[in-house]
Amino acid sequence: MSEQVGKWASMQVGEWAKRANVSFTAVLLLAAALRFWGLGEIPPGLAHDEVANWLIARGILTGRHALYFTAAYGHEPLYQYLQAATVALLGDHWLGLRYPSVALGLLGIAVTAALACRLFGRTVALLTGLYLAIGLWPLFYARVGLRAIALPLTAALAAYSLVRMLDPPQDRRSDGPRRSIGLWELAFGLSLGLSLYTYMAARILPFIFAAYLAYLALFHRDRLRGRWRGLLLAALVAAAVATPLVIWLATHPGTEARVAEVREPLGRLLAGDPSLVWENLKANLGMFTFRGDPWPRQNLPGRPVFPDPLNGLLFYAGVGIALWRWRDPRHALLLIWLAGSLVPSILTSVAPSSIRDILALVVVFIFPALPISLIAGCGSQIAHRLSPSSLRPLATCPLAHLPTCLLATCIPATCILAHGLPTLRDYFILWPQHEVVRFDYQTALTAAAHLVDELGVGTPVVVAGLSVHTMDGPGIELAARGETAHVRLCDTRETLVVPAGTGGRLLVPEVVPFDPDLRDWLLTWGGQAIRRIDAPFDEYALPEVSALEEALPGRTALLPDGTPLPLPAVFGDALALTGIEWLGMEAVPGGRLTLLTVWRVESPPSAPLKVFVHLLDTEGRLRAQHDGLGSPPQGWASGDLILQRHTLDLPGDLRAGTYAVEVGLYVAPDGPRLPVAGADRLLLTSIEVEAP
Repeated sequence: MSEQVGKWASMQVGEWAKRANVSFTAVLLLAAALRFWGLGEIPPGLAHDEVANWLIARGILTGRHALYFTAAYGHEPLYQYLQAATVALLGDHWLGLRYPSVALGLLGIAVTAALACRLFGRTVALLTGLYLAIGLWPLFYARVGLRAIALPLTAALAAYSLVRMLDPPQDRRSDGPRRSIGLWELAFGLSLGLSLYTYMAARILPFIFAAYLAYLALFHRDRLRGRWRGLLLAALVAAAVATPLVIWLATHPGTEARVAEVREPLGRLLAGDPSLVWENLKANLGMFTFRGDPWPRQNLPGRPVFPDPLNGLLFYAGVGIALWRWRDPRHALLLIWLAGSLVPSILTSVAPSSIRDILALVVVFIFPALPISLIAGCGSQIAHRLSPSSLRPLATCPLAHLPTCLLATCIPATCILAHGLPTLRDYFILWPQHEVVRFDYQTALTAAAHLVDELGVGTPVVVAGLSVHTMDGPGIELAARGETAHVRLCDTRETLVVPAGTGGRLLVPEVVPFDPDLRDWLLTWGGQAIRRIDAPFDEYALPEVSALEEALPGRTALLPDGTPLPLPAVFGDALALTGIEWLGMEAVPGGRLTLLTVWRVESPPSAPLKVFVHLLDTEGRLRAQHDGLGSPPQGWASGDLILQRHTLDLPGDLRAGTYAVEVGLYVAPDGPRLPVAGADRLLLTSIEVEAP
């Protein structure tokens, strides 16, 4: 029995991996399971950035191509075209949107493990792959439909190609086919050039490789001897691939809105003030074990890369090993890469930023793998040196080899579990429950979309939102599995839509305020609150339009010449003003007037409209105004009622006297006014402003 224990303890980690069926394939299967499991539920909805990516993908499929997409702060195109392909193949839902990230993340693990294997051997590669498979940082970006996850893959491909290109002759595999001239040079140049089409942090990558080549020129000139032609070829290929994008960005300097928003630390540094860069440097150095990315949108706030002390110590041990062996090109590459990958976050606002540091994923998990590999290797060497003859007194005791068993297998397994179990807790349990995460990923809007599916197209549905003119409609379309063309949208902070027909429902997500005046008006005229247990939205049964129209106040307005005009009054065959009501009348300087206008849809317009309400003095000068209509025309049907709340804040220096109030419609954002009875506006009852 002791001989069997001794044999088991003396296995190399690579041999142990084979006998236990734990291989790189198994690592990828584990990574795939973690990335596909509950992909439609976690993240708990679709963020605006993902919806924006889907809109770009739909545009590509309709023929709108670009080298750089300017929508949503600007996007490099490589990921967008991949996403367009999966949306076309898999459909307009979360799988089509997020599958490219899963695939790119898995490929990134495979290539990074291959790089680690080339540099440090199978054991380090296997451990690195396991860390990447179970770490929260790589897991997160492989489960959201964002383009940054493409960068670690292309960057790792470039690094692997460069390492192969610079291999010493004695390190080249003699059992493989002779490589074609220029193969790795072309691969290096192509992957480096393509990296610039993935994410803005890739722009530091050429400097990382340049620093590494400078290091080799200083300390290992023999590694570069005879390879300058290959390096020149690689540089030309990279330049040829990247030049179209570089030229486009250079000729469109105002298109990268996000870069302009976050460049304050760099701007201050160039102006001679390094204080923000210094603070960012400290924050980025602390992200590994002390305090990580503070943004809930992309991390459990403040969670470091290595939240457990064991793996944190192993990471620093790996950095220490690399520093001690800095004259070894393999370790120097790790150090140069890690330092360079932090630069984008150091030079921009809100540090540390896991998305701007994403280039570090290529090397960061190699560091803890280095000391684990050394520990396991020591255990294996000890086990190989042990024999029954040398330990004759203990030969019959199975526990004699327990220390070497621990060194060779149990310690690596413990380290991996210590890193993986917190990931399961933090990502799949704690992170989705965070209030900001539920807001950013529109959890309530997603739940409302699922109820739309449940109610069916026969039920008129109104969904409240905060971005009704931009992202809410596409977000509901993506989250729902059925038809959504019948869904009306409104911003209940100022607008309420009551659809024609019977059985209408209003769904107000928990993050969307419901104006008290509009809510009271709804409940007063027959609306009813419906209670759903644990629903992240409030639901109301809406009254019938016919009952509301009979109760509408304010049934008369005036034409500009003073002629009375009975309501309803139709504006441009689109909307009819059917009622008006003053909800608040603080008619003193510095006071506030609150007006409710009620509109009936005659024929849904193709363009969004705005209602204007103006307060005019006796000379016709504008003294206060409100423009708004928090509901897009998509989804409207003839007969729908729209209630719009207006607030007019009176100037503090407003003189006492009589003021006219006019109301009308125009095409948003600044188009023409819609005609009404031969005019372009109507007058309401004059307001008497009193002296304070």
